[in-house]
This record gives sequence, structure tokens and C-alpha cells, in this order.
Amino acid sequence: MNEFGNRLRKLREQREMTLRYLADRADLSYSFIASLEKGRYNPSRETICALAAALETDKNELLILAGYLPNETVDQAIASSKNKRQPKDLALENILRGQVSFNGIDLSDADKNALLAFMQTMFSLRK
Repeated sequence: MNEFGNRLRKLREQREMTLRYLADRADLSYSFIASLEKGRYNPSRETICALAAALETDKNELLILAGYLPNETVDQAIASSKNKRQPKDLALENILRGQVSFNGIDLSDADKNALLAFMQTMFSLRK
């Protein structure tokens, strides 16, 4: 089991929901939710948002546990990249200063630097 699966199960049980009831509320398969709880699959952002709405809980907590950036961080990055006073790569640099994970694994400083270099290369190719 993983952190996301453990938390999902705890939230479901705290609300006294069966797998089938949660599946109906989230418009997902109950066997898929059971697999998520057991850590067999990595959920998509859309799945996490559906589960959070059905459980009436904070989607950002679940996003972080699943290895995604929380929506506020994504929104901030988009807003700051549109801000004329701040270049696009600075917004990404700001995000990478904090703790960042992918698929539940924290990125090392070397990983963050490699990601930043990759993104800078991709943006330079767009010009």
C-alpha cells in the first residue's frame, strides 16, 4: 500500500462509505477504487478530483500524496508565467525551490536541475 491508498481508505472509512457507494458518487468503478487503495495504480488528476469531491475533502492533499503538484501551485505557476514582469523560467525555478515529487517520489536537487534545464531547452525551441 502507498500513502495515497492509505489516506483514501481512511477517508472513505471515516465517512462510513462502502467502495460501491464511493464509486457511485465519484462515477468510478468500485474495483478501480479498491485497486487505488491497495496501491496498484497511480490515479490521474481527474480521478483524484472526482474522489475528493465525492469524499468532500481537500483535493490538494490527495494530489500531493499521489505525487502531483497541488492545484494552487499549478495556478500560481500559470499566473506568474503570464505576468510580464516575471519570465516563465523564474516561475518554474520558484516551484523547484520547494519540495517536489513525481509519482510519490521526492525529486533530488539534481533531478530538479535536470527538469529545469529540460524545460529551458523546450522553451528555447519554441522561439
